[in-house]
Formats: sequence, C-alpha cells, structure tokens
Amino acid sequence: MRIVACLNGSRSTGEHPSVPVAPRQLADDARAAVDAGATEVHLHPRGEDGAESLEPQAVAAAVAAVRAAVPGVVVGVTTSLSAEPDPLRRYDLINRWSELPDLASVNMHEPGSAEVVRELLDRRVGIEAGLWTPDAARILLASGLAGEVGAVLVEPMDPEPERALAAAAEIDRLLDARGVRAPRLLHGTGAAAWPLLAAAVEQGRDIRIGLEDVLTEPSGARADGNAALVRLAVARAAEAGRARLS
Repeated sequence: MRIVACLNGSRSTGEHPSVPVAPRQLADDARAAVDAGATEVHLHPRGEDGAESLEPQAVAAAVAAVRAAVPGVVVGVTTSLSAEPDPLRRYDLINRWSELPDLASVNMHEPGSAEVVRELLDRRVGIEAGLWTPDAARILLASGLAGEVGAVLVEPMDPEPERALAAAAEIDRLLDARGVRAPRLLHGTGAAAWPLLAAAVEQGRDIRIGLEDVLTEPSGARADGNAALVRLAVARAAEAGRARLS
C-alpha cells in the first residue's frame, strides 16, 4: 500500500503553523512523515514569497532538499493551475524543469492537462492523473492517455463525505467500464478526508493524508502536523489489516 504524505498544498501558515513552505521545512517535514510511516511525499513548491510556484528554481530547490532528506523515497509535485494559472506559461515552466520529480500530479479537468501529461511522459516523469469529478474521468478517457498514466488519484473535492463517496464511486464506475488498470489512490479533503481514507483502507487502496487535505484528526482536534496525521493513518491501515486477517 502506498501511503502518501501530502505536505502543504496551497495552505498557508495562517491556516496551520506547521505547514512547510521553504525547502528546508519541506525536507524536515518529509523526513518526519517518512519516519511516521509514509512511503511517498507529495508537495507544492513555493517561491521566495511563499506562494505556490512551478518556476524551475523553486521546483529544483524543493525537490533536491526533500530528496536529500529522504533518499530513495518517491517525491511527487503538483502541476496545478493554482501554482501557475496560465496554461501556456505552465507548460513552458515545466518544460524548463531541471530537477525532475519522480511523479507529477496533473488535474485532468484543467486546460492543457493532456499536453502537460505528454511533456512529462517524454521526460520520464511518472504521472498521477487527478480526477476531481466524473467529468474529469471522462476527459482522461477521451484523451487516450489512461493507459499511459502510472496512477489515478480519485480525489473528489466535495467536503461532504457522502457526496464525496458518491462521486468517487461514479469515477470508479467510469474507469472500470473502460478497463483502466492504473492503480487508484482514493482521498478526500476537509471533513471528507478521514471518511474517504477509511473507505480506501477498507477497499485495500493506496491512501494519502497530510496538511494539504486536512488540518484535524478524526476526533476534530487540530493535528500537530504532517507526521501526526501520517501516524494516525498508518495505525488505521494496520487495524484494518488485522481485522481482515481475524
């Protein structure tokens, strides 16, 4: 089971003081998350102003720092338009990356997503296709790239758990109907994060957790940080595994 620690996303330290921003902070948080049981890390590089950035120097600094802190661990980055809203400029920035991540997540509903996938594949970067909605699944299927991606992120953004689970089920139905074989990681955000993690564990799927997705523990208390969230997710996965064996 992949256990991905999503370290920061678009979060600010105003939302949670432990959100890592600078490369050194990302490296320290990655090390703590891996020590807590994460098998991979996913991050949103930041510029000197602390904002999300796909600039080659920002990506290189973040990826290199994290790799040095957790050698041998898969490092993934975003390509989201939240980091660069101009699709053409985004493509140009990605084309100029010098320190390539192991994986890149590409939100299939965003303009220019197919071109980004093809460019990264040409550069031998693994692709996680981000599917927020059933329509995003249809875009992936229509692109002809479903057989090229290394994994699919089934990631409904609705914070209401039941609606998020229903959207995830419809995404799965569409992928199943077309025989998509790429591994699927299921996760949610906000109030849906822990219910979707529980569903993913029950289904034997890959999981992810971290401050990008949720700031609180299942109890509703504010989490101390990424390592604490990973530790809770690992414990839940272990409990489910023991239950299946009993």
